[in-house]
Amino acid sequence: MNFTLRNPWWLCVLALVAWQGCGGEPKAPIIGPNLVVNGTFESTLEEGWWTATDSKAEPPEKSSATTSPDAADSGSAGLMLHKGPDGFYSMVGQTLNGHGAWQTFQVHARIKGTTGNEHVIIGYDSQSVEVVAETRWRTVSRLLLMSESSDDSNLRISLTTNDSTVYVDEVSLAMAQVERGDAEMARGNLLRNSSFESGLSLWDFFTSAPEGTASTSPDARHSGYAGLVLNRGPEGTITLVKQPLPDPVAEREEYRIEADVRGAHGGESVNLCLQIDHDPWTGPCITVTTYENWQHISQKLPIDETMLDERVGVVISPGSDGSVMVDDVILTRTQR
Repeated sequence: MNFTLRNPWWLCVLALVAWQGCGGEPKAPIIGPNLVVNGTFESTLEEGWWTATDSKAEPPEKSSATTSPDAADSGSAGLMLHKGPDGFYSMVGQTLNGHGAWQTFQVHARIKGTTGNEHVIIGYDSQSVEVVAETRWRTVSRLLLMSESSDDSNLRISLTTNDSTVYVDEVSLAMAQVERGDAEMARGNLLRNSSFESGLSLWDFFTSAPEGTASTSPDARHSGYAGLVLNRGPEGTITLVKQPLPDPVAEREEYRIEADVRGAHGGESVNLCLQIDHDPWTGPCITVTTYENWQHISQKLPIDETMLDERVGVVISPGSDGSVMVDDVILTRTQR
């Protein structure tokens, strides 16, 4: 392994001018105007929104979407979304103008469940976030990074829990201008959003226990505005984030992974792996014991014959109790 402390003091002075890392104040995302029409549902759904359901049940069990005063968090009305006993979803959506590739958007909504534990998915084109509703109003605000351009785009709000009803209000979608971290400017980096400036967009999250969490925070940044915070949960729990690579592994390739890591108290461990995208989920890993201060990790990952022609992804997972912070993950492909 190759562990080195990154950025001597004179680089930090320069970085302060650019507002990046080394103690400089982070730049919060700049949020543009709301692109959603009738996002407070003061008018009927005919203004701006379309509805869809695959339910074949008869009323009143049939899935439905209406506006109602009971569903208002503010104003005189909100969205009441009901899902019956069959089908996969009850959905409303809004068709918007297109967007470019690698643009970031902020989606925002207020959500409340009638009994709690209702699952709601808010999606914009290929990106989405799943929310578990509570019996109180909660604010949902996420950054979504678009991986492809689109001439037409769709914002969608879906309820997927059978025999349930949720209330939704104050929906907005706006373009966000985010600060670029070091990894976003690294030449040859195969990963996107690897400085975590656009939340967890393009990263898949998995945990085997409720205590396992993944989030982004300005407190976890090494550069840019935000970094990744991981908590494994109890011993034996699996918690990870993963980003698949666009191309399978080819013969004679090798990869180098770099990242900046630290622990909340020091002594926590974190794993950085290149993993096959199916069972048995194998691949080379680096296990790092963290310090309280940032340390830069850089190491080659060996590729054996079992990985040839396989699709793989970068996996980041905590290997111990406590919080670990990761930022500026870089994966580059080299020849042997």
